[in-house]
Amino acid sequence: MSRDYSWLVPINNATEFVDEGYQWLLHEGTPQDQNYKAHNTLHYQVFDVSIPYIKEFAEKSFTKYAISFIKQMPGMSIPLHKDLYHFFKTKHQLEDEKVLRINIFLDDWKPGHYFEAGGKPYVNWKRGEYVVLDSELPHRSGNMGDVPKYTAQVTGVRS
Repeated sequence: MSRDYSWLVPINNATEFVDEGYQWLLHEGTPQDQNYKAHNTLHYQVFDVSIPYIKEFAEKSFTKYAISFIKQMPGMSIPLHKDLYHFFKTKHQLEDEKVLRINIFLDDWKPGHYFEAGGKPYVNWKRGEYVVLDSELPHRSGNMGDVPKYTAQVTGVRS
């Protein structure tokens, strides 16, 4: 599977994220095993929301897309997993199209915030930087810091 994402544009106009007015839904991370259970995988998510620069990025990048935000509180993790995009594929009646997820960091990196994809750790990010995920790329996220960690997920297809 080709991982050439040179068609994606950098986000140069990222604005400060303000956590106000969102109706966050509480989720448990998966997969769960002897190490990962509800007590250490909780995270909040909100769907069908956006802020201008995220919406602009999604519209430039994809013909069909969905946007969600994740808030990870200190002490929480999302275990190593792969995204399969079942809901997105069903909603948009997709079968063989290549679905991507762009994980966009909504704040500058803070000590203790962590993201990993394909065994590569990501730290020291700047607001608006992102990591491209596909259904083959295992990834995980954690917050061992002192403040919430916020990301946007733009899931989409180009065709």
